[in-house]
Amino acid sequence: MADLRFETKLKEIPVILVVDGVDKNYKVKELTGPQRASYNNSFNVKMGFGKDGKPEMMGDGVQIPSACDFVALCLYDSEDKLAPKEFVDLLPDRVINALQKEGMELSGMDAEALKTAKNELEESNSSGSE
Repeated sequence: MADLRFETKLKEIPVILVVDGVDKNYKVKELTGPQRASYNNSFNVKMGFGKDGKPEMMGDGVQIPSACDFVALCLYDSEDKLAPKEFVDLLPDRVINALQKEGMELSGMDAEALKTAKNELEESNSSGSE
């Protein structure tokens, strides 16, 4: 059997964001294990039991992380520090979506599968509240 060999350096893609007319260097990196777990755990479905003892959605039901939440876990500044979430939240949607797509690809995450899961959660939440 062959030895397993892995490169432990995170994969990354350089990104230039024009902030107030000035080019700023950033990079999108693949998620670390704890970052991915944090993102996956943020898909929070609140379940409880009804008076009949059957499971049902509780409260507002589904909390789904935004694209900004994902980008805030993978966008690094020129000093190799995560970009502040407050900065990420102010980026245009087209930029957020492009950065999320790149980060997901680097991290081996299928964006379409995540969208499908999100839609299924939303559908089950809306049908459970009727």
